[in-house]
Order: sequence, then C-alpha cells, then structure tokens
Amino acid sequence: MTSKKRILFVNDEMEMGGVARVLNTLMANLPNDKYEIDCLVLHKTGLLLNEIPSNVKVISGTKFFETVDQPLIELIKNMDVPLIFSKLRLLLFMKTGLIKERIKKEREELDQNPYDIEVAAKEGFCTIFTAFGKSKKKINWVLTDYSVCNYSKRHMKLVKESLEYIDLNIADSKQAIEAYKKVFKIDNGISIHNLMDVDRVKRDMQENKIDISEGINIVSVARFHFQKSIDRLINAHKYVLDKGIHHNLYLVGGGELENKLRKQVADLNLTTVHFLGYMKNPYGLINQCDLFVLSSLYEGFATVINESLIAQTPVLSTLVSGVDEQIIDSNYGYIVDNNQEALNEGLYNALKDYDKLKYMKEYLKDYHYPNEKILEEFIEVF
Repeated sequence: MTSKKRILFVNDEMEMGGVARVLNTLMANLPNDKYEIDCLVLHKTGLLLNEIPSNVKVISGTKFFETVDQPLIELIKNMDVPLIFSKLRLLLFMKTGLIKERIKKEREELDQNPYDIEVAAKEGFCTIFTAFGKSKKKINWVLTDYSVCNYSKRHMKLVKESLEYIDLNIADSKQAIEAYKKVFKIDNGISIHNLMDVDRVKRDMQENKIDISEGINIVSVARFHFQKSIDRLINAHKYVLDKGIHHNLYLVGGGELENKLRKQVADLNLTTVHFLGYMKNPYGLINQCDLFVLSSLYEGFATVINESLIAQTPVLSTLVSGVDEQIIDSNYGYIVDNNQEALNEGLYNALKDYDKLKYMKEYLKDYHYPNEKILEEFIEVF
C-alpha cells in the first residue's frame, strides 16, 4: 500500500477573503487517501479558520510571526507599542537578510519533520518561510498580478534569493504567472485555475435571501481596499443614475476604506447604495441581483467572478488578470477597460438592456465550472 504524502500549506492569516477561501477549498478537495494535510497559519487569526476542513491539522506560528500580516501604519494608528516593536523587528530581520536564519530557528521551535510537499499559500512572506525550510518539494502559490502591483518591491533581493529554493511556482491565471516570471526572472512557473466550492455556492444561493428593492439591482463583494476600487463603482453607479436608469447598488464587505466610501456616498447624495457589511454567505444576494460588478484595479484570478456565474448572475468586470479566462462566453457578462470612463459606459450599456441581463441569468443555469480537471492538475504537480 502506497503511503500518504505529507503536505504543509503555509498562510499568514485566515481572514475573510479570496486567498483563505480558495486555500480551504483546495484542502477540502485533495483526496484523503493520497495526502496527510497540515496547515500552518503564521498569525493564527481570521474568520475562515473555522472553515478549515476537519481532517486538516492546524498549526499556529510562533510569537515572532504575530505581526506578519499587519501593516506597520495600522499598528502606529492604533498606538499598539508592543506590536509596533514586534513589526519593526520583523522588518529589520527582512531588510538585513537575518530572517533566513530566524525562520530556521522558529521552524525548529515548531518541531516539524520535513514534509514531502510544502506550499506557500500566498506569495510574499510565505514564500520566504517555505524557501528556508527543509521540505522535499517547495511550491509557491501566486494569487495576484505582479505586473500591476509588486507586493515584494521592498524586499526584491530577499524574495529573488528565496525563489532559488522554490521548485515550482503556480499562479491562478496565465497573465499572473507570466507577470511573475518576468518580474522575478524565473522560468519554473505554470498556471492552474482555483478550485471552486460549487456545491456550497449552489446550496447557499438558495438561502440567506434578503429584502431588496424592486427593479434593477447590482452587487459587489469585496474588501474595502484600494485594490478593489469600490469608489469607481460608486461613481459609475451615480453616472448611470444621472443617465436616467434607476437601480440599487449593494456592497458586501468592509475594510479600512469603509468610512471614506460612506462619505463619498453621502457627498453624492445617494440613497441607492446599501452597505451590508461582511456576509459569510453572500450567494443568496448575488443570485437575487441582476448583475455582479468587479471594479478592481488588479487581480490574480478573481474567484468571486466564477462564484457569481455559479450563482447564475452575469458579471461586469474591469480588465484584470484572469478575467478573459473566466468570462469566455458573451452570455457570461462583460469586460471593460480598466478606467473610470469605461466602467461608467460599461455599466450604463449593461443596465439599459435589461432584457439581455434576464436572458443571461437564464443562460447561466447551465453554467459548469471544471473542478474535476483543475483538481487533477493540482494532484499532478503535488
């Protein structure tokens, strides 16, 4: 009988968002007879800790990593002196390169035997952590487009050195892996789309329905972060209203820009924007609405696009990495250039043809996401 492969996934946190959700979905779908799975969360925090599959052993990072996911500026705003010093120490270790030896020391404290496979579930610090461990095969998972935003720009030398110890880089779209290869001058990279929890979306979209307005309704689900550019969506919403098409905009999520976005809505005298906060299950609302809008400046592979399609709601998306691999049928939705004017006109053109939107929702009842093929691709490289 063939023994199971021991696999470790490393993530910095498990906050509500795309990375943690796609990680949980992948861990839940890997066959139990092939893999023994552990998940190391360097800073053990986040709502999606509770959704880690029951067969996965969860390991907490050491105290040294407690600020790995926390921006220094936020710690300073909160005047959290102990955490500020902890973060400054971490940044100093990264700047000087001493982090390599410190990671080895902290890993010894975790008392882990080398794994057959170790996956850095988010490129960046997790890449560095995985690179300087002793696992037999090291994989780096890239979930954003580095041609638009390089999160590692302050530590390029360190990350480039780390990538020399990585056996394979996997990105969630073709554009994302090509960008990563170009930025870091590597050639060991492939693209594999993210797995989707199709059954969950289909089940949950029948539940958690809310009272929404009659007429046209649009929705977006996102962190309120500059990357997601919700301010542009609010501007586009106002533009379409001013052109005479009444509709309501539902915003699911939260984050550091929430107060700024609420002020924007107030300044524009809008009564048609509804802030709903975080929703563990937004799929019922997505299914109720006529159009899902993704207004991001950049993405790697926006899983929420496919979740919306599974929930039978067409998508209007700005041109970001992966979207041309997702909206592959004109009845799935619309792709517009990534600027305010294009988003304005794209939203107007989509909403003025309401009959087309209704047809698209009906068409999406037959939408199929190729999970089986994608899982085979992951198993092949694991």
